[in-house]
Amino acid sequence: MRFGLRAQLLIVSSLLLAIPWLGLRAAREIETFLAETQEQGLASTARAVATALHERPGVFLSDTALTRAPGPGSAATGPPAGELRIETLSAPIKVDAAVDDWAGQRGEMGELAALPSLAAAVGPAAAATPAPSTFRARYRLGRYERNIYALIEVTDDTVVRFASEFPKAAAADHVEIAVVTADDEFLRFAIHEAGDGSARVTLIEPAGLSKPDTRIEAALLETDDGYRVEARIPRTLVGSRLALAVTNVDDRTTRTVVSRRGTSATESRDELSSVFIPSPELAALAQGLGRARSRLWVLDSHGRVLAQAGSLQGSQRPLSSLTWRQQLVMELRPIYGSILVEPTEEFTDRGNDARQLESPGIAQALTGARASWRRRTSDGRAVVLSAAEPVWSDGKVVGAVLAEETTNETLAARNRAFERLFFSIGGVILFGALTLLIFASRLSFRIRGLRNAVERAIDRQGRVRGEIPASVAPDEVGDLSRSFASLLERQRQYTAYLEGLRSRLSHEIRTPVAVVRSSLDNLRLHNVPAPAAVYLDRADEGLSRLVTITQRMTEASRLEQTLATDERELFDLAKVVSGCVLGYRAAHPARQIGLTLETANAPLQVLGAPDLVAQLLDKLVDNALDFAGPDTAVGVRLTRGLGIGFLAVSNEGPEFPEDVTERLFDSMVSSRPTDSSDKVHLGLGLTIVKAIADFHDASVSATNRKDARGVVFTVAFPLAARGAGA
Repeated sequence: MRFGLRAQLLIVSSLLLAIPWLGLRAAREIETFLAETQEQGLASTARAVATALHERPGVFLSDTALTRAPGPGSAATGPPAGELRIETLSAPIKVDAAVDDWAGQRGEMGELAALPSLAAAVGPAAAATPAPSTFRARYRLGRYERNIYALIEVTDDTVVRFASEFPKAAAADHVEIAVVTADDEFLRFAIHEAGDGSARVTLIEPAGLSKPDTRIEAALLETDDGYRVEARIPRTLVGSRLALAVTNVDDRTTRTVVSRRGTSATESRDELSSVFIPSPELAALAQGLGRARSRLWVLDSHGRVLAQAGSLQGSQRPLSSLTWRQQLVMELRPIYGSILVEPTEEFTDRGNDARQLESPGIAQALTGARASWRRRTSDGRAVVLSAAEPVWSDGKVVGAVLAEETTNETLAARNRAFERLFFSIGGVILFGALTLLIFASRLSFRIRGLRNAVERAIDRQGRVRGEIPASVAPDEVGDLSRSFASLLERQRQYTAYLEGLRSRLSHEIRTPVAVVRSSLDNLRLHNVPAPAAVYLDRADEGLSRLVTITQRMTEASRLEQTLATDERELFDLAKVVSGCVLGYRAAHPARQIGLTLETANAPLQVLGAPDLVAQLLDKLVDNALDFAGPDTAVGVRLTRGLGIGFLAVSNEGPEFPEDVTERLFDSMVSSRPTDSSDKVHLGLGLTIVKAIADFHDASVSATNRKDARGVVFTVAFPLAARGAGA
């Protein structure tokens, strides 16, 4: 495989690709540094919030019913069983038994579990029947400022309203709210549906009777599959314990309790569920100390979330607001994404539940040791950094602060740095590659031009036909062109000397040859002894050879002059060849010289000199006769091709040696054996054939015959178009 200068320089320029690799390494080092810095900042945020909560048990535990906490070094036991969590609402609820106000609020509906039926029936004694499958109830609790709101949705195919003849609360379908107040008073309230469809709130007395009470505001609304109750309870009524229950009565005559569902039993204070109300003061404190695009959790010693602020997700920038470089990077995302991770704000995270956070790092913080770790979001599209710090009070761990952030900011900063490196390095590589390409192209163009000038200046026979322009460039290529120009000029002078030497030698030799010839002739007129006559014959033979050499050198010199001055004319190649072959047959009656014309009975018009073509054919036929075997024929064949006339001369005899064929038409080259004949051969015959062929823009070739019985010389003459002239 051949590589030019441009390809070599492009391969060398591939070393510039090490720059992007170094840039990528630098970008990843920046990412590592930024991630460590972000982790330290996140740990500092958690430490600052925890420090603000140290030694403040009143704020930290003011709304927590269960105050027991593990000591230092002990693990959290988790929240107590049957605990009711009351979330903080962002807006007050209008008590109208509608659900629109609850949309968008924190928290979700909970299912009320089945409870044991009351032991005594209100009406005539009757065995309790199994609860129908259609009866179920759901609830939701929330706090806003000084009130606690409750929403209970009941599915019941038969709604039994309150009747005055059945004064006990359990004699109708109702919702029961049982509380232990801050003053440690145990109270039970029932919300019935009055006969007019409104809600009737009563206080259940120890004997089971009920009387109206206005401390709880309630609204009741019958639905297609049951009824819905909405209530507002003053914060002062809810202390450490709370329970919600729904009683189902289906028979309006017996008023028997069929089933009950609730958060816990309501008959005694010890059966009520514990109340857990996250502190709004803690939420406000966490919100004030938090950082942008981070999330803070404040947990008690059981791992319950007391306050939560912030969000991990930010807004995704629209594509229209991106800069042109960022838009270009977005277009290159298939390549870009294979190198660096692109941050995204569109992820889902369910790794931390609002009710209970479970992590080895949180458990470590609740034992008194700070912790930090990384995790992936639940959909795996983002990495979350977490740092936990314990909160101390009276030498005990009373909770922990958990701070979380995604690595999106770090990835974005890393990507911005890589973008700048990408465009800078890309510009440098592009400029460097283009510069090298232009330089290599210019260098290749100059070297190619110098090569072409050399090929045009010297033909295949080594004659100087043109000039090499000497470059004025001060570089190595300029030096090379000037050296070639100087070398060519010296070659031209030496070739001119050799070409003139042949003419001068033939002219200078002619006079001494004439002197020697006349002396030999005069010597023969005298009586020469027989032994001396032998030497006289040898001298005469050598002189004849010298005369032949002189004649052929003169012939070659005259041919060059003829080719330089002869004018071209149109002639019929077939007539010239036919006339020459007739002359060869007359001159060599003992030899067989065949002629084959395949011209379609149309003239083969050639633009050139017919006498030169005859001289060319003389040389080819003379060469064929010399090499043809005894009693073999020499064939001359003229055929018409597509715009070309083919003249072929073949003979039967020895084939060409492989090392002679390519240089057969060079000057002073001959393939004849030295002892083949007494004739003098200087290797100029085929050189003359090549010169005449070049004069006619024809090509000449010599090959061995396909039957391996001799050789064939072929000259392809371009035919002149109609109307062409000299």
